[in-house]
Amino acid sequence: MTLFYDYLKTAYLGYAAIFVCLGLGFLFLRRVDEGEVGPGYWAISFFLNSLGFLLWSGVIPLLPRQYFLLGELFHISGFLFLVCGAYRFTGNAYKAWNLVAILAWLALWAASILVLRSIPVLGMLGLKALRTVLMVWAGGMILAKPANPRPLGRSLAGWSLIAWGLYILATGFVHLPSMLHLAFGFLVGFQILAALGIVAMVVERMRLRAEKSEKLLASLEGLLPICAYCKKIRDEGDNWQTIESYIEERSAAEFSHGICPECKEKHFPGLGTPGPAGEKP
Repeated sequence: MTLFYDYLKTAYLGYAAIFVCLGLGFLFLRRVDEGEVGPGYWAISFFLNSLGFLLWSGVIPLLPRQYFLLGELFHISGFLFLVCGAYRFTGNAYKAWNLVAILAWLALWAASILVLRSIPVLGMLGLKALRTVLMVWAGGMILAKPANPRPLGRSLAGWSLIAWGLYILATGFVHLPSMLHLAFGFLVGFQILAALGIVAMVVERMRLRAEKSEKLLASLEGLLPICAYCKKIRDEGDNWQTIESYIEERSAAEFSHGICPECKEKHFPGLGTPGPAGEKP
């Protein structure tokens, strides 16, 4: 986005509003599926990007270098949250090397900012390349996730993120001043496509969980062939299992064992029943 910050100030307020709405959408998605951590990260990501657009719009009275730097900080923070959301959504746990990688990335970002003043072209290319690394990393993680029967959302999200990153890098080498608004429109379009893909990806996971629950319920419904003597149940493979094993394999239920009052009286007569005075039961 740093290619455009000096040229499209008047458009940035509109993009800030768009990204606020996208952030609210992910926040709502987080409330719908509270067990999913990804949407929370992505909501923060789009809110931070919205603040970056707001600063780049020039509405807040700051010097050009100040509003550029603050907007840049909000944008790269948003990108980092986007990557973290993809990382957690794909089932990865945070590890020590993650912090090392982020610190190394931030060090390179700071170096690019410092170079920007003396060698603008080199500094700008550095900033774009670092953005590309984040987008390609996030998209690659999503695409590397084991496919489900209909991975359309995963494919849209992953490839849109990669296209977003590569497009940013390409704008560092190709300049079309007469088509500046069109070029920026494509960039925002890739971002919105990535957001739509992420939403579809979350919905696909919700659908798969619902289908799995339906299969579990179906496996516990209908007639169950059970032994009249030992009470074992015959499964689909003609194997006989205890009731406990059969239900535990097909649901989240767990069993603990005790003795009901009738069996206690039948098998352990007098256990727990007071005896004659002075005599322990």
